[in-house]
Amino acid sequence: MTADPTEIVEHHPSYCQCCGGDLSSLSSEFIGKRQVIDIPSVTPIVREHQIYGRRCSCGHITTSAYPLEAHSSVCYGNQLQALTAYFHARQYLPFERMREMYCDIFGLKISIGSLVNMVQSFADKAAGIYEVIRQRVAHSPVVGADETGNRIKGKNAWAWVYQTPNATYIHSDKSRSKTVIAQLFPQGFPQSILVHDCWTSYFGVEAKGHQICIAHLLRELKYLSKLYPKQQWSENCKSLLLQAVELKKRLSPADYLQPVKKRTELEKAFELLLEQTISPQYQKLIVFKKRIIRYRNSLFTFLYEQQVPPDNNASERAVRTFKVKQKISGLFRSDEGAKAFAVIRSVIDTTIKNTKNVMETLAIIPFVRTE
Repeated sequence: MTADPTEIVEHHPSYCQCCGGDLSSLSSEFIGKRQVIDIPSVTPIVREHQIYGRRCSCGHITTSAYPLEAHSSVCYGNQLQALTAYFHARQYLPFERMREMYCDIFGLKISIGSLVNMVQSFADKAAGIYEVIRQRVAHSPVVGADETGNRIKGKNAWAWVYQTPNATYIHSDKSRSKTVIAQLFPQGFPQSILVHDCWTSYFGVEAKGHQICIAHLLRELKYLSKLYPKQQWSENCKSLLLQAVELKKRLSPADYLQPVKKRTELEKAFELLLEQTISPQYQKLIVFKKRIIRYRNSLFTFLYEQQVPPDNNASERAVRTFKVKQKISGLFRSDEGAKAFAVIRSVIDTTIKNTKNVMETLAIIPFVRTE
């Protein structure tokens, strides 16, 4: 119950339920209370702005100006723009369902074309915040990166994500190559440890260091153990990686600045494991081992850097929003639409990470001038 209800309705008995006597003139005694929470019918507000002119004694007529939100004869207000962006990128509503909802619940008849334009305009206004997010990510000590397939106009595309505990930057592109990273972050990540899933493009980027996602490796090892049940190498490798993850949980801040016996033992045991010969009949396991040897220096970075996680799960969660949007709304019909979703979703995810109200944050963006 709320201590400050919007409305209080008192119910006083007017007659006795036993004898039928009149009680209306008697004082009442408080017995109890119940509260009903409801939402009132939503009625759109149409605010008409009228401008006037006044003639000065000098003869000049000065005309007042329309407010920025009244940029055409009929336009949609800031709150409606923010709500449309919220429905689009936070609740993943397709434009047809959004049009239906505005009509049925809000009594507004808005065309799908108007909704599309509203989302695109909103993304344009959020471009400044989007750039700030990119810069914050670029200068963070630890950056998680990931990418996933996407569909635009029936063709394959890619959604990229670069994220930190306080910021998420999402980008839509037609390519999965290293050139995308170079365009977004020309200087690379010279101050950052880059956490990723071992995609080769990331190793071609300048970075302070790398951390391969241990969760990805464990899933591969689980598959290899089922594929080749007669060998023990994959299980031994899996055991060492799990021990390293458990050790991470027990390390104190001081342990990252000094030798740790268990960490040294783990690394020695892993080196011995990599020296073992694997039978040629286990071809996929050999390929896996060669990859681990190639990137062995990026395997246990998380045991030396306190802020570095052992997995890339946070990045996977961030980039999954594109998959959810695609599953609910279908493919994107234009490159601009995919990029607009990436911009708005970046703002939303960053807002959530900083424990701010999403709708309140989005409501500020329509006030931005793009001229």
